[in-house]
Amino acid sequence: MYVSREDARSDVILAGATTLFGGLVIGLLSRLPLYPRQGLVAIALDLAWIFVLTGLVPWLLARHRDDIPGAFGLDAPRAGWRAGLILVVPIVVLGVLRQFVALGAVGTTLLGRIGGAGYPGLAAVTALVVGLVSFAVTTVGAVLLTSFLVTRGREAFRSPDVSLTELLRTFGIGACGAALVLGLVRTIGRGGLLSMLLQVAGLAALVLLADRLVTGRRTAPRAAVLTPVVLFTVAQVFAFGGLFRGDLLSGLYGGALAAGTVTVTAVLLETRDRAWAIVPLYAALHWWPSCLSPLPWEFALAGC
Repeated sequence: MYVSREDARSDVILAGATTLFGGLVIGLLSRLPLYPRQGLVAIALDLAWIFVLTGLVPWLLARHRDDIPGAFGLDAPRAGWRAGLILVVPIVVLGVLRQFVALGAVGTTLLGRIGGAGYPGLAAVTALVVGLVSFAVTTVGAVLLTSFLVTRGREAFRSPDVSLTELLRTFGIGACGAALVLGLVRTIGRGGLLSMLLQVAGLAALVLLADRLVTGRRTAPRAAVLTPVVLFTVAQVFAFGGLFRGDLLSGLYGGALAAGTVTVTAVLLETRDRAWAIVPLYAALHWWPSCLSPLPWEFALAGC
């Protein structure tokens, strides 16, 4: 479906502003006296807020314009999801290695997000259900938001067409390099060098594997990559307190990792026949929480 440049630009602004500033509104609401802070009601509210900050606005905008699934770039053959299975490999390896470094064992690694460690005080079955719901909400929200920003970014801003291979290698490898430098500086005085190196290596492997999936001489507007890269980088910086009163170095490090992931996402969506490959990729990213998810709060959840 054709969307005018003005409509696409307003969609990007609305979806981006919700992600960037919605957390401030939620923070204010959470300070109200009657706001639930414990128990299942509090957990349910947290999960609802996650979807509000990610997938809700893109879904409503796409529905308003009668552009589902085209607004998310997923009006392509669904068989393309199989290509994404190879992208799951570095995520699994990263999850296993991080577990080994942290605990010296890999016993519960396959449980990933449903291990229940994030929900102390809940019964085992309840923690399992909450973990599965959290996984589903986070994955769906991340897929909707990132794919929407890629698709609308392509239409919202004028930019030259560049080959997908060049986009992936320029922004993807550039993000790996930036993450390595920022990560090295960040570990000075606080440790975590091995964990940081694993994250950067996992991102580099993800970019290189995605490069193997990009075939032919297809091109895409540079804005399709730059739009989500800029927004998620800024979101990471905001999540750590902004430019002047927060942990800017951690924000930039998280932003560099997020930039690499959304670059891979954008390139896969622009191939069209491999667009659905982002679904298993994002499922793996949120089953095994790591620093590679573009969502800022996942950075904290993974202990990055």
